[in-house]
Amino acid sequence: MKFGIYNEIQASPGANYKQRYDESLRAVELGDKLGYDVFMTLEHHFFPTFSISVNPLAFFAAAAQRTRNIRFRAMCHTLPVHNPLVLAGEIAQCDHLTDGRLEVGVGRGHGWLYDPASVPMADSIGLYEESLEILQRAWSHERFSFEGRHYNVRDVQVVPKPLQPSLKIFQTGTSARVFGDAGRRGGGVVVGAAPPPLFTEAVNAYTAAVREAGHQPQVGLVVPVFLADDEATALREAREPMMRSYANLVVPQESINNDAVKERLRGGGFHFYAGGFLNQMKEYTFESVLANDIAFAGTPSQFIAWLQRFRARHYDFQELSLMADFGGQAEWQVARTLQLFARDVMPALR
Repeated sequence: MKFGIYNEIQASPGANYKQRYDESLRAVELGDKLGYDVFMTLEHHFFPTFSISVNPLAFFAAAAQRTRNIRFRAMCHTLPVHNPLVLAGEIAQCDHLTDGRLEVGVGRGHGWLYDPASVPMADSIGLYEESLEILQRAWSHERFSFEGRHYNVRDVQVVPKPLQPSLKIFQTGTSARVFGDAGRRGGGVVVGAAPPPLFTEAVNAYTAAVREAGHQPQVGLVVPVFLADDEATALREAREPMMRSYANLVVPQESINNDAVKERLRGGGFHFYAGGFLNQMKEYTFESVLANDIAFAGTPSQFIAWLQRFRARHYDFQELSLMADFGGQAEWQVARTLQLFARDVMPALR
């Protein structure tokens, strides 16, 4: 079992952006000292309440100067909004600056990013697939060519190459097709922070594909977690930031709720977003979030029991990452969750 920290770096209304980056960097330092294996943040633009993590590679390079062992992974780089030849070099440089502690997370990203980024939704699948192929060729070939619908590359040398001999690639989303491809390639997948049934089909497709190909599975689960030494304290203190977090997360969904945008989303294969699932967050209650295994608040021993039930009800995982920083909670509360998990939960799960 591996353990991670996932931080969206939300900026609740009125938040100071510099303070949020500094708090997040200190959390990575703490995680490194406590023995966490990986730190993850996403790449996200245009909607600050959801995230101000617009350049995860820059964040990782800064965090690497403060840490010794913890690894770094973007979940995920939104490939269709990048030139993959440029991104390949930027990722490779970050691998050098983090002393070979970088992993790569890729995906098509959130459906609401495409209009502000001026990228056609209908091209997202093709752009994603060609970009992923170009990234892999750029890192493994001294020079290479590629001919596709969106990119035509002629005898290009992308520099630098990664410091590591190969970069582990993780994928995220809800697509059984994408997860199946990840399993056949021997990559990993990361899911969570939403009702578990959304991911069941995709995780099952990944598990079947990875076993058929003879690889070892690596399913990462992300869970919003709030821990305290006693249950009453955890429930009392978690309620407000957890509900504020879901109010933060639903904001970008409201930008794609009209029928014309939904039609283009469906044409681009973004059925999850066209269905408006995230609108349900407006109806969440603290009690419903906990009852439906979307998040957890309680003591470390209760969390261990919750994880056992989760595995029995939903699917297995080999990596567990805490989303401990959400909804504008105090920095000491984030630190307490990370410390209690490391003290009591890690030994039990190892």
